[in-house]
Amino acid sequence: MNQIRKSIIGLMMIAGTASIIVACSKGGDSPSTGGNPPPPAGNSCASKNITVTLASTDAAGCAGGSVTVTAAGSTGFTYNIDGGTFQASNVFNNVAAGNHTIIARDSEGCTKSGSVTVNASPSGALFAAVKAVINTNCVSCHSGASAQGGISLSTDCSIISAAARIKARAVDGNPSFMPQGGQLSATDKKKITDWITAGGKYTD
Repeated sequence: MNQIRKSIIGLMMIAGTASIIVACSKGGDSPSTGGNPPPPAGNSCASKNITVTLASTDAAGCAGGSVTVTAAGSTGFTYNIDGGTFQASNVFNNVAAGNHTIIARDSEGCTKSGSVTVNASPSGALFAAVKAVINTNCVSCHSGASAQGGISLSTDCSIISAAARIKARAVDGNPSFMPQGGQLSATDKKKITDWITAGGKYTD
């Protein structure tokens, strides 16, 4: 009868070692080639030692800083900042001053994160003087989503961008003087004029 049958066909003693040979036969005996299934694959990320080194440059006025990421311990890295889209470049430009989280991800999806601070570089003395004038006299009306005239002066960059308009309204009174509570003092007007004459930049 042509059916598979299993039998213990011998107990062999070789050099003092007992071996049980199991054979399957289908019209003849042959050794079994069955075996245990391979173990499930482990966590490939656990065996990696990915490191992330971060370096930054300062932000200045309207120009954000930069963050450079150096990742090691694997290959095929892409990077993101503050949960944004991953990119191939390891350099992030125009990064606002403040604390940021960087993630490096390799080709197998293994990740490593790190934190970096982008500092704001010191401003020039003339800009600092104008900013103090703006904060004292203008920000109460020109800030947030409901800023008067749609013009916000609550950030360094917004002050720089509005330099010509600030002079027109606060110094020249064109088309009328601002702030609404009364004109600035001659000293404060001169601070604005001196800054704009010097170039109207963050570093002036």
